[in-house]
Amino acid sequence: MKDILVVMNGENSETAVKEAFYAAMSGSRKVKVLQILDSGLYHYGHHDLVAPRLNKRTFLLYIRDQVLEQGRKEAERLSERAGEMGICLEITPVETDDVISTVIAEAEKGYDTIYLPKEEKKLFPIFKKTMAQHLKGKVPGRIISCSG
Repeated sequence: MKDILVVMNGENSETAVKEAFYAAMSGSRKVKVLQILDSGLYHYGHHDLVAPRLNKRTFLLYIRDQVLEQGRKEAERLSERAGEMGICLEITPVETDDVISTVIAEAEKGYDTIYLPKEEKKLFPIFKKTMAQHLKGKVPGRIISCSG
């Protein structure tokens, strides 16, 4: 059996992590967590028409520091939990604007199962694919969308 990949991207990731941990315990497999570090606030730092360039840069650096710190705390919490459950865990934090390509590149390395957080319903779902739809047919293994 191959390893398990968990994509942590947003608030709905907890259920995906929980299901992946239980699967890893039952099959004695390693879990790799791809931790996507992002903030919806970056948009405001780039597109503020009133703030001077230095203020925008300061704001963006502050947001980045907060995102990295939050990611570090989350990684520590997951490592602790995995240790208590006897699970071999590897966490890879990633900052990216292109989440889909990053996840596909990691998933192509070959995992038995890929756990994804359930995505919010889109206003126009016909025009935008979910991450699970992007992965299907492109990567080997089972893809499981976990709802919270």
